[in-house]
Amino acid sequence: MIGLRAGISIAIAVVLCAALAAIGFAAHSAVERTIVPAIAAQAESVGRSAAALIENAVTAGVPLDKLVGVNAYLDGLERANVELADLKLVTPDGRILGHAGTPPADPDPPTVITSVTARSGIPLASLIITIDPGVVSSQVHALLVDVAFIGLVSLLVALELVALVVGASSTEALAALEARVRALSRGRLWLHTDAAEKSPLVMPIDAQVARLHERHAHAREAAERRGDTGALVDLDAIGARFGLGAVHAGENHAATIIRPALFLFMMAEELARPFLPRLAGSMATPDLNIGRDLAMSLPIVVFMAVVALSQLPFAVLSERLGRRRGFVLGAAIAALSYVGSALTDHFGLFLVSRATAAIGYALVFVSAQGHVVDLSRPQERTAALAVFVRAIMVAGLCGPPIGGVLADRLGDHAAFLGSAVLAVLGLLVAYFTMPRSQPLTGGAGVGLSDLRAALGAPRLAALLLGCALPAKFLLVAVCFYLVPVELQNQGYSAAAIGRLQMIYPVLMVIGVPIAAHFADRLNARAAFVTAGGLIAGSGTLLLLVGTSPVIVALVLALLGLGQALSIAPQSSMVAEAARHVPGGRSAGVLGLFRLIERTGNATGPAAAGFLLAVAGFASASTLIGLFAVAGALGFALTGTGRRKADSSGPTALSSEGTAS
Repeated sequence: MIGLRAGISIAIAVVLCAALAAIGFAAHSAVERTIVPAIAAQAESVGRSAAALIENAVTAGVPLDKLVGVNAYLDGLERANVELADLKLVTPDGRILGHAGTPPADPDPPTVITSVTARSGIPLASLIITIDPGVVSSQVHALLVDVAFIGLVSLLVALELVALVVGASSTEALAALEARVRALSRGRLWLHTDAAEKSPLVMPIDAQVARLHERHAHAREAAERRGDTGALVDLDAIGARFGLGAVHAGENHAATIIRPALFLFMMAEELARPFLPRLAGSMATPDLNIGRDLAMSLPIVVFMAVVALSQLPFAVLSERLGRRRGFVLGAAIAALSYVGSALTDHFGLFLVSRATAAIGYALVFVSAQGHVVDLSRPQERTAALAVFVRAIMVAGLCGPPIGGVLADRLGDHAAFLGSAVLAVLGLLVAYFTMPRSQPLTGGAGVGLSDLRAALGAPRLAALLLGCALPAKFLLVAVCFYLVPVELQNQGYSAAAIGRLQMIYPVLMVIGVPIAAHFADRLNARAAFVTAGGLIAGSGTLLLLVGTSPVIVALVLALLGLGQALSIAPQSSMVAEAARHVPGGRSAGVLGLFRLIERTGNATGPAAAGFLLAVAGFASASTLIGLFAVAGALGFALTGTGRRKADSSGPTALSSEGTAS
């Protein structure tokens, strides 16, 4: 049975897909109407310029058939204009005075003819320029691919923001109605307690179910007064079968409420992923005395390092400010930082803007996560955090292609203005949708003693240092830094890079819940963690075969698959280990887990920049992959894969599916 919210989402998807198909068809027609004339106009401009130069030479007294360097000149025009396939200078009697290029295989290619005339107006020759239809088709195809990806991303954005459009109260009412219909379809007549219990959609159902509960309770009381044991047994059996006398806790909507704001803010940061190394490299001047590869990695290093250092203190700060105030403040800081990144061409100031953006990012992240944890019961926390994860992962799916298109069409700096707009939108949505929370003054951070206690267990240390650290190190180094730099060096646009970077979040969105389910069902979390690390790390070995976009795509796919297998079981094992740390220091384990992951985020691009300069793309990626493989094998050899260490409650999804 499809739920009401799923049905609404499917209906929205169908309507949007139909609209996007119509837009795509119109865009195809518009592209063909505009690109072909534009290329023809450019060919005419080239022809007029060349004809004018030849006419000037003839006017100066040089005979047309005595012109020197015509072939070299036409060769230069052909190399400078990729859309021109063939150029010929032909006299009226058919003699070819100059030729460059190769005629295309197309039987009827577009041709532009420009006349070369004497001062008296007598035709001297014709410059025949043949346009390459393949170049025209490739440009049309590139624009249509951009349109298609923007359409797909628009669909994902629309589905992600359904809760915002419908409204929090309506979302709760639909969820409550869906829960009641599902329960009735399974023959469950239990009472429901949720925030929407007084909604007009569910009040009639609740009233009828409450009457049945009252009649069952009265019948049972009457049987007790009569001492009718047989009737009591029958009534209890009916109650157990249909849920009479039972109360079902309603779905928690803490994550649903914050999801639109979190999605918008996370997508603001994701916009910069495809072009950030390129922009940093363009701003690094020779007087900085650092290599270009290191300069391209520094903004990522600075951002990740500040997020890592801010995570623990900001967890306490968020409690003291209140979750909504912390989110709004962090989003405001990040928005101002994005504006600063858009306005500066100075490398040092750009690094400062990235550092302040990281401060805002960290504050938003811990505030949003704290909001979900604060407003969800322990048994609901897994599902709530799963919603939290999906919002971040879908943002990682939508941001890079949009950012790549913005950078290619408007420029890298203008794309940062898009990030600022999204951050402000996230701020406004959070302000108007998040509930007010009371600041807490008793929060305490994680101390050194907590961290020492967390590292006191060798198996836990192997999990953290052999799996958690290399996973983030590999992700940020390869996916966020090395791949964009390599594809940029191969001549690919930021939009194309952004499309390739979608592979990782797509596999994470699809694979994480599936892997979490089977890891619990098979009671094999440690095996999933080990297998995930081996798959993600060994995938980089493919780069030794070649570095074409197809191979890069396979590497990213294996990275996404491997981390989808390992991320949820890994988080669950850490959470289980935290509960068994003596002295009530579970917060130390969780804090150390986050700190180690962020350390991998921060050190990954710095190491990748150094290795790229020393060993090249393929070798650098392979060495980092082997580091992840070694960590996974080390974890397996510690004995944490034993079934005894693998037994606990349900897998706790965390928000660690992304780089931050």
